[in-house]
Amino acid sequence: MDWTIIDSLANPDTGTYFALAQTSRNLKLILWCQGDFFLRENNVLSTGPAGLYVDGRLRNVTVMHAAPFNPQLWQSMLKHTRCPGNDKSSTTFCSEEKNCLFTLCPYGMRKYIPAAMQAEQLNVRQVS
Repeated sequence: MDWTIIDSLANPDTGTYFALAQTSRNLKLILWCQGDFFLRENNVLSTGPAGLYVDGRLRNVTVMHAAPFNPQLWQSMLKHTRCPGNDKSSTTFCSEEKNCLFTLCPYGMRKYIPAAMQAEQLNVRQVS
């Protein structure tokens, strides 16, 4: 079965995200997800023998829980997640990086420094 992603919300406190998915028969679910790939609007999620596929490509996405869509719950989740990227009109730089558990910002609002580069910078500071 294919699911089209309608919306998504990042939760920087947990490093997980929520995706609102809909089937061709208009069944909607809220998916609680974790992984290296952030589901975005218009992505198509499907299952296959090797795992979950997004737009036909195998991706590292784990669905930890699925619940029926409830508009009030979705709005509450939107209101209570503090990620500036969840506000679709926001294009500013994220100032929450100290408290964000995402290694790579799902919205690209924070500079990504690979772990190997972070370790190298730390070693340079310690040697100096």
